Amino acid sequence: MINEKWLLTFMTLAETGHFTLTAEKLNMTQPGVSQHIQKLEMQLKTQLLIRFGKQFEMSLAGQKLYQYGINNAHLQRQLQQNLEFDDPHSGECRFACSGALAMFLYPQFISFQTLHSNLTVALEAAPNKNIIKDLLDDKVDIGIVTQQLDSEQLQQLEIGNELLQLVLPATFKEQTVDAALLRRLGFINHPDGFHFFNKINHTNHLLDGKKATSIPIRGYINQLNQILLPVAQGIGFTVLPERAVKQFQQQQSLHIVPLANPVAEPLFLTKKRHRPLPVRYEWFEKKIITLLTDPDIQ
Repeated sequence: MINEKWLLTFMTLAETGHFTLTAEKLNMTQPGVSQHIQKLEMQLKTQLLIRFGKQFEMSLAGQKLYQYGINNAHLQRQLQQNLEFDDPHSGECRFACSGALAMFLYPQFISFQTLHSNLTVALEAAPNKNIIKDLLDDKVDIGIVTQQLDSEQLQQLEIGNELLQLVLPATFKEQTVDAALLRRLGFINHPDGFHFFNKINHTNHLLDGKKATSIPIRGYINQLNQILLPVAQGIGFTVLPERAVKQFQQQQSLHIVPLANPVAEPLFLTKKRHRPLPVRYEWFEKKIITLLTDPDIQ
């Protein structure tokens, strides 16, 4: 590691071309300047100056060291500028949320990204536990979860809710929805399937006191836009957030069961408590809050 003080003396000497001027500029004595150069030559184990009389020329090694000093000074200035400048329209923004929210938010994010070509948006659709793990592992910077956490590492802001809907094939619209019918239909499961169904079952007592896992599984899929396909074809039932159901094209093939006790899960915008985010996240954070707190935006 080159001694920074000795290097400064060498750079100043190379630029002034005179020991006395260097001493005056650095508020040193002339012998002190000479001593710094000698120590630098000893450290680098090479001759930096070729002396003749009271004059000198830089050796080939000295010329290389001088160029290194110029490059190093440029890099330090560039680093300082980068540290001080936080570009609101440049860099990667990393998010994670449920699949339903991803389908709802992503078009908004892309519209903004088209205006700022230096922005990169990464949006991961995942269940709560994966989102929380990715936040703690610094794989994402903002997550939206339906779970309120007791964590010293994470901070949360409640920003809205997700209404859960029990969805059956349209052919069962006129039938009474009870435990027998649900067992006969069977459940189309997905990563949050039983979590959602248990919430509805607990509040509306659909299964006569039994847990959602007592229902036979007729299928499983982790692609949000395909979960309702088997339901639309008369195969099973499922539970999904209202936003996900509304985005399904074959609405006429579905029956949304009116629940005596509607169930909505709270949404929490979640991020690291002690990890400040770049200014480029401000637009996204404000947009998420606006979209999810306004009940008229669906």
